[in-house]
Amino acid sequence: MNIIQMALLGLIAVFGWCEYVDGINKSTRPIVMCTLVGLVLGDLPQGIVIGGTLELATMGMMGIGISIPINITIAGVLGAGFAISSGLSPKAAVALAIPIGIVYRLLEHLATTGYDLVAAKMLFDHPECNTTRRVTQTFWLIFGLSCAFMFLTVFLSLLIGADAVAGVANAIPENILNAIGTGTNLLAALGFAMLFNLTRTPKTMAFFFIGFVCASYLNMPTMAVAIVGAAFAAIAYFFTGNESAPKEAAEEIFDDFDALDDEPEEIAAAREHLLGKRELNQVFFKSFGLEGPFIYSRLQAIGWCRSMLPVIEKLYTTEEDRCAAVNRHLEFFNSNPEFSTAIMGISASMEEQNSVDPDFDTASINSVKAGLMGPVAGIGDSFWWGIVKTVASGIGCQFAMQGSILGPILFLLVFNIPHWVIRYILTFKGYELGGRVLESMAENNIIEKISLCAGILGMMVIGAMTCSMISVTTPLVFNMANGVTLTLQDTLDEILPNMLPLASVFIVATLLRRKVKIIPLLFGLLAFGIVFNLLGIIA
Repeated sequence: MNIIQMALLGLIAVFGWCEYVDGINKSTRPIVMCTLVGLVLGDLPQGIVIGGTLELATMGMMGIGISIPINITIAGVLGAGFAISSGLSPKAAVALAIPIGIVYRLLEHLATTGYDLVAAKMLFDHPECNTTRRVTQTFWLIFGLSCAFMFLTVFLSLLIGADAVAGVANAIPENILNAIGTGTNLLAALGFAMLFNLTRTPKTMAFFFIGFVCASYLNMPTMAVAIVGAAFAAIAYFFTGNESAPKEAAEEIFDDFDALDDEPEEIAAAREHLLGKRELNQVFFKSFGLEGPFIYSRLQAIGWCRSMLPVIEKLYTTEEDRCAAVNRHLEFFNSNPEFSTAIMGISASMEEQNSVDPDFDTASINSVKAGLMGPVAGIGDSFWWGIVKTVASGIGCQFAMQGSILGPILFLLVFNIPHWVIRYILTFKGYELGGRVLESMAENNIIEKISLCAGILGMMVIGAMTCSMISVTTPLVFNMANGVTLTLQDTLDEILPNMLPLASVFIVATLLRRKVKIIPLLFGLLAFGIVFNLLGIIA
């Protein structure tokens, strides 16, 4: 690997990191990063396969708050870079990527602490001096520093370690590499177990087994199972009764929305045309940067405030009013990024009312925001990570494991088309309907029904992917009396095809529910797979 390729791999990591400002969500994922690494290093099919393999191993690791245990961007770039340049298998690349990602996640923690110091110096130490321009400057400064961190860590790691990794790899015996491959297969069970725990409810458990049976007995591909799951979800939404909300209640929600217009006529007249499509479009596009300058003290606050700048600059003309609004929106915020525009639209509506109503209580803006960010996070993280990303990964990985470029392309499209559409709609609906939209939906059980439908689809896809994308078998053969030979795997398949992958998911899910930490599980599964493969028990 030459120095130009090393620099290009550093830029690939920066490109992935730009998902936090450019709106191409999940571009940091291995299925995308490893594909680009393969392209730069001249082995595109191998990069795609490595990306699909690592995606399966890490698909349940969700970036919620600061909880994700590895830096998935650097893990993908360095794992694929070292593996391709050293001629290692995709499974060996996963075994390299996981510890790399953990180490660099620790370094990322230290870097983020430094970003907090920058934010304090720029915005929080002297809030009376805050301006919209200062927010923008701080946003790009911290995001630029995080991009520099990504580039330098990848570039310097490749510069220092590429030859060393290649030398070690060439010295590893083939049976050890095969054992490592078995260990990495078990890592996929961890991802599916995390998604299983996130999505399962008593009402949706049966659909996990339906998806498993469709894939295991009928050999249905994941896309077909997803279509069947969507049909079940539609049936659940449109044809299940709702005892607590009779038919008339469906019309009442629209009456509730109409009631949002019941405000004093003089205020309604003053509000008219204050915020238009131009400002709300700007809020939508700036919302992609919600997690750009992520800091531990206030998490998404700087990205949130920058998203609200078009509203602040439109509604307030004096520096004092703008400073007060900026400081309102620099308070702590943390919620689901994809659904956050609903809260932004609501906040924009409340700021608009505040700008024309001298009796408006400005404290209510942050109160509503704080009250909504928890429920929106709960719904959004389950929906986008547990459902949409699971479906996108299932479709993308099927192609990626065959070395097809359709894998990463479909992965990005399946996730981002609904992401852009829903995010855009929520910006305007949040503004139009104001703070009562979620309350009205909750009163009429609409949120509960949507969650049920999403759970049905997600559990069917997870069941199908458990069958098709976790490879755990046993090579054990027993010589019985009278020359009879018993092949254990054939016997298990007669009882229940893909029994071992199913059992591995259930065992890991149980361990997670018993509060076993993710990092010990990662290394434990890897070690278990390696040892039991060397003993000839699993393959």
